[in-house]
Amino acid sequence: MTYMLAIAAASLALLLLSVPVAFALGLSCLLVMILWPGTPFLLVAQKTLNGMDSLPLLAIPFFLLASGIMNAGGLTDRVVNVFNGIVGPLRGGLAMVNIAVNIFFAGISGSAVADATATGSILIPAMKRNGYPGPFAAGLTAAAAACGPVIPPSIVLIVYGVVAHVSIFRLFLAGYLPGLLLAALLVSYVWYAATERGYAKQPRVGLREIISRIRLGFWALTMPVGLVLGILLGVFTVVELGAVLVVYAILVGLIYRQLSLREIPQILLQVGLDAANIMFIVGVSSLLAYLIALNRVPELVLAKVLSFTHDKTVFLTALNGILLVAGTFLDSTPATIILVPIFLPIAKELGIDPIHFGIVFVFNLCIGTVHPPVGLNLYVTSRIAKEPIVKVMVELVPMYILMFIVLAFITYFPAPIFWLPELLTR
Repeated sequence: MTYMLAIAAASLALLLLSVPVAFALGLSCLLVMILWPGTPFLLVAQKTLNGMDSLPLLAIPFFLLASGIMNAGGLTDRVVNVFNGIVGPLRGGLAMVNIAVNIFFAGISGSAVADATATGSILIPAMKRNGYPGPFAAGLTAAAAACGPVIPPSIVLIVYGVVAHVSIFRLFLAGYLPGLLLAALLVSYVWYAATERGYAKQPRVGLREIISRIRLGFWALTMPVGLVLGILLGVFTVVELGAVLVVYAILVGLIYRQLSLREIPQILLQVGLDAANIMFIVGVSSLLAYLIALNRVPELVLAKVLSFTHDKTVFLTALNGILLVAGTFLDSTPATIILVPIFLPIAKELGIDPIHFGIVFVFNLCIGTVHPPVGLNLYVTSRIAKEPIVKVMVELVPMYILMFIVLAFITYFPAPIFWLPELLTR
């Protein structure tokens, strides 16, 4: 256990010095292996490469590429126009458009940071021009984009499925409820806040104009429909689904004549860098997970927890507290690879379904994307809005409360999570 505490201390110190996550974890592993020799250094390369050698992980670059092509092909703007025409005239309508668009793209990019960047660059300036305070616009975008990691296709759910050896298809189906529930609560809060603060309404759009916008954005709007049907009907595997989304995004971009083939190489380069960064984190995290297993940490933690309690409610409550703290220091991918092998055996021993455990685990990480020091959504949206992070966090306080309400619901009342997976996988 001393071995692992040394790794944790070294990783935390490096993270506080703003060392990238993958390097912080990797250097910590090497440092401890030097101080406590006995593990062959050959295993560094072997375990790192083995951690990345998984077929479902191929879906990650496909989802990132589909998201990049959508943004370049004008699909984002058309979807915003459609939602703006439908709910924009309501009190707080533009803020509701923000939530709707983030939910829409959560099912495509699979990444909370990608959603926050894509939608925030368009909607945060628009909200500020329409009288919304910058901190409110930034906070709402960060909270709405936090739905991304739990609504399919989720990169974190894919990684969890690989690590926990559970059905990614069932995880995807179980992820819809908490994501949509959070979105509904955010819409309710936006309506209340807009009414209390007197935020302006958008100009009313006639039915003919709404129909015209839907017609112009038809191909963009049907992409998530095909995604959902592909998942529900089991037509595609996760990797095949990602490849289909890429082809569809290219075709739609060409149909709209906003995607130039000359842009593809630059998009591929950026996606390659993003995917390489994620896979590097996956590989290094797998090395750390191996060292944890080698030192029998999961067995020691299991024995300690079971000596303290056999109550699954107590365990899940403690788990939420641990994950909320861990989420302030670890990004979602390394947190999943490192912590799931430690806590999942305990969950199984206490009779907690791995699907339920996974949704609770990932939703905690969703909350982690919007609070410091590694709340990437918070940093991205604050930078786009050009507002101090502290002011954005003040606006986020009611939204944090809503996130904790959803977290408590899925933690202590898991039955609704299984409704869709049980219905469609009988």
